[in-house]
Amino acid sequence: MKNYLHSFDVFLKEAEDPSYYQETFYFNLLLSMLKDRGGSRDETKNDIRAFPEVLTVTLIEPEKGGIQRDIGTKYLTSLKIHARLPKGVDKRYMMKRLANQVDSLRGVSVLRYQLRKPTPRRTPFHGELSITERDYQGSLNRAEYDRDASQYLDTGPQTKGSGEFKKRKRKRRPPEASAPPAVGGGLEEAIRIKLQPHLRKMMAFDIQPELNQNIWEGDDRLRPDVRAALLDIAQQFIDDAELEDDLKDITFTGSMANYNWSKFSDIDMHLLVDFSEINDNTSLVRKFFDAVRSNWNKLHDITVKDHEVEIYVQHDAEPHVSTGVYSILNDEWIVKPRRIEPHIDEPTALKKARSLQREIDKVYSLYSHHLHAEALDAAYALKEKIKRMRQAGLQRTGLFAPENLAFKMLRRSGHIEKLFDAYTGAYDASLSLDEADDNKDKD
Repeated sequence: MKNYLHSFDVFLKEAEDPSYYQETFYFNLLLSMLKDRGGSRDETKNDIRAFPEVLTVTLIEPEKGGIQRDIGTKYLTSLKIHARLPKGVDKRYMMKRLANQVDSLRGVSVLRYQLRKPTPRRTPFHGELSITERDYQGSLNRAEYDRDASQYLDTGPQTKGSGEFKKRKRKRRPPEASAPPAVGGGLEEAIRIKLQPHLRKMMAFDIQPELNQNIWEGDDRLRPDVRAALLDIAQQFIDDAELEDDLKDITFTGSMANYNWSKFSDIDMHLLVDFSEINDNTSLVRKFFDAVRSNWNKLHDITVKDHEVEIYVQHDAEPHVSTGVYSILNDEWIVKPRRIEPHIDEPTALKKARSLQREIDKVYSLYSHHLHAEALDAAYALKEKIKRMRQAGLQRTGLFAPENLAFKMLRRSGHIEKLFDAYTGAYDASLSLDEADDNKDKD
């Protein structure tokens, strides 16, 4: 843990250096591993992670196009490698170099390697979309009309005892104003569809009659299968971060441990650690764990009973303002929630949410127009403002403070993610060296 923390401190100091540069890339490997030589699949992954330029190693499951197959004396496995790309080094050269290093591992043969194309991140559409009534009817309706019209209007009647069908030419009339929109012609009315999440719909903070019974047994304890699943998830994180010796408790908190849960609620799992036992600079330790857990949550999309699991690392000396806190390790309530009908100041919460929504949109506009320095400063200031606002509301009024409800509405509508996208994107861009600028410096 202390070695990790030292590396993280070095990384932070590098990031403050204006000459600092880092680019990463992904590639796939198909490996053949002998069962009687070398390590297991997990041990081989750890060996690959130990290479200096490798950041992460992930299995590619068959449903995502990978190969995971036992063929007797060997095992075939597909891996996704995330690696650093040193400045001035070609991606293909770096990929071949790493592939050769993997191939040198005992009992491992690289059968194939290939660069992965970067996948553009999907973002929710915000704005307005204009379509006409004809567009709305769709081409399928028009095709069906043309087929039926051809069948019933282009052929003549067949009377008893008459000969074969005789096709009659049908005079095509010019389109009329009253023609159905699917036929063509007629009045076309432009329809404007506004695709913008309505904040009022995000205002689902009703008090439930009981705790979520998919998660809890009555109001006494966690369901055994849920507790076992959460302990497995926590253990994976603990192993990755080497937290075994520092862990004090694992707690379940947030709205899913209370009566204000909804379909939007996450399962908030907190790992309690004494930061001061790791390093006297508790601020550095906090930043380190924030980075570790943020990266872990991005790499893992885990749900329990259709609710996403979010992991946090919390200083055990830090007070928790939640009115429902459950110890997963000890399988007992630390703070048992009570069902109380709260007073919800909806107008104030909506007003604050709409105001912050406009500020987030302005920050994202700066980022979209490549004003990265201004976007970075504005995003950081707004992020801190929202954090202070929410904390003040929680301390003053509790979970149903307008400030906390405004934050939850923005998170559900995607605006918090939008703010963090602008912040991280502007930060990365500010540390990147543009090729045009590089050529300009050479001139």
